[in-house]
Amino acid sequence: MNKIDTDQMHEIIVQLKNNNMDVFDEFYELTKRQVHIAILSILKNKTMTEDVMQDTYLKFLNNIHKYKEKTNVVAFIVTIARNLAINIYNKQKKETFYDFDQYEDTYHEKTNETPLLDIVYETLENEELEVFILHVIDDLKHREIAKIMNKPLGTITWLYNKAVKKVREKVGKENE
Repeated sequence: MNKIDTDQMHEIIVQLKNNNMDVFDEFYELTKRQVHIAILSILKNKTMTEDVMQDTYLKFLNNIHKYKEKTNVVAFIVTIARNLAINIYNKQKKETFYDFDQYEDTYHEKTNETPLLDIVYETLENEELEVFILHVIDDLKHREIAKIMNKPLGTITWLYNKAVKKVREKVGKENE
């Protein structure tokens, strides 16, 4: 994954704040993967994830004036996405009992293109997976992840280290 150029992102945000929606597609392309992973790690349902992604970007645009310049815009939009996904998850939990055995695994489709990611998705639990993806793939700092997940920095560091240890053990077993 390419790192997001902060100067480029800053310019896009300035344009969006000035209601220039011509740059929205570029913003979406730069952030969609992080937003998708954040939502999917909570809801574990592709259809609902797509719906919440739409809501996330609408809410982002409606609250763009709250974004503080020179801060991490990915952390800002991922926080919006997580909060919306958690609200949906909690609402579902109250409304319905699911028999998860009857549903297909919509969390992650295996591909031969990403064997290490397949191992990561198979091995890690929800919070471990989210911390691992946000740090390793999205290149967020533990402090930013702690803020997004509303958890202490020590907990995020512990979850990350636990995730790395599990992945290393699984990779070692896979290669035996």
